[in-house]
Amino acid sequence: MHAPTTPATPLLRARPQWVALRRLALFMAFLISGGMLLFPREPILLLLIALCLAVTGLRLPLRREMWPLLLLLAAVGLVTLLRPGPLSPGSLISRATNFAAAVFMLNMYLRAPQGALAGDLLALLRWLAIQALATVVLAHAVGGLFVPINIGEQSYQTLLLLFNYHVTIEELGGLIRPDGFFFEPGVFQIYLNLYLYLALFVARRPGQALLATLAVMSTQSTTGIVICAVLLGGALWQHLGSGALRNRALAVLLAAAVAPPLVYLTIDNVSDKLVGTTQGSSWAREYDFFTGLNVIAEHPWLGIGFDVGRYLEVTGRVAYEDTLLDSAATEERPTSNGLIHLFYSLGIPLGLLFAWGLFKQTLFAHRWLIGVWFTLSMFGESVLFTPLFLMIVLSAYLVRRAPARARRPRFPRQAPGLTA
Repeated sequence: MHAPTTPATPLLRARPQWVALRRLALFMAFLISGGMLLFPREPILLLLIALCLAVTGLRLPLRREMWPLLLLLAAVGLVTLLRPGPLSPGSLISRATNFAAAVFMLNMYLRAPQGALAGDLLALLRWLAIQALATVVLAHAVGGLFVPINIGEQSYQTLLLLFNYHVTIEELGGLIRPDGFFFEPGVFQIYLNLYLYLALFVARRPGQALLATLAVMSTQSTTGIVICAVLLGGALWQHLGSGALRNRALAVLLAAAVAPPLVYLTIDNVSDKLVGTTQGSSWAREYDFFTGLNVIAEHPWLGIGFDVGRYLEVTGRVAYEDTLLDSAATEERPTSNGLIHLFYSLGIPLGLLFAWGLFKQTLFAHRWLIGVWFTLSMFGESVLFTPLFLMIVLSAYLVRRAPARARRPRFPRQAPGLTA
């Protein structure tokens, strides 16, 4: 995928002020796509769209490459209007704005220099990795400096609103799990694993890959650690398949050093969630999965829409009854499963088109690795219908104008292609 620009456009958009605005827009997308509820969604969404327009010189996302994407969004709108049941104007406007923000972001990066998205992500995500590790160190070294802050029903501990964590089970003990700017470590790991992917396969910088790995491990997320292992395994396989014998031997030694703590953390987390103090987490995931399947089975073709109230109304009839959770935990509980959310919102036919986009996106070179990262992450976090992740999925529906470049990603495969 390659979008031609006028000769002046790349130079104009490579100027420092435009790079800063572009990265600010990307950071705004982070805050909407899984950020703490402390951050007001509507103003940030409008700011994100305004920044995208400013960076593109007020050019609207009406490019010829986008016609399949716009057709897909039109189908989403049509199904939303035709499905049985009440319409929630507030939910409809909110979701439409998220879709619009994703399209404006995609338009911004289509008009940016080659490699701009990779450079922007690496620049921002490196600081998030540092933030994760610094939160753990500071919380244990100077924990008295952290103050409580209540966001909804959740109480967080924060230092200057930069270093944040929360404890769900007071007696759990051990190392704290950093939240970053996100509502839980399970979302934070999604971004940290994306950084790991970029460090391993795009920038190819071992130091940054180590930083990303340690940051992922600090979240103590079972899903995050599994994704981390998959990415590291993919990088090892790549190194063993090519390169000098010395580099292959070094890759094996590094794998031998990293594997034991990864295996230990994975086994420990899985056993703790199955039979330990955090087993309620696995019960909740099980409840969300089977309850969601029941909703999909009742509304397989058009879904029930994006309104949480409508979902709660349906689950009142078809909730999973064999759960070990008490009624207080299941009452008024939205789903945490992003894939289930996809199919019960849009129905199976449209849901499959979005699921196809998980593995056919055109922003990253290694589609299957990114597909695994995306699928596993969405299985535990319902953040698919937010700007950053929608942008990735919707990139699958861009027309490739030049056959010779049909498989060329917007992200280069190695560091020399990165552009500010």
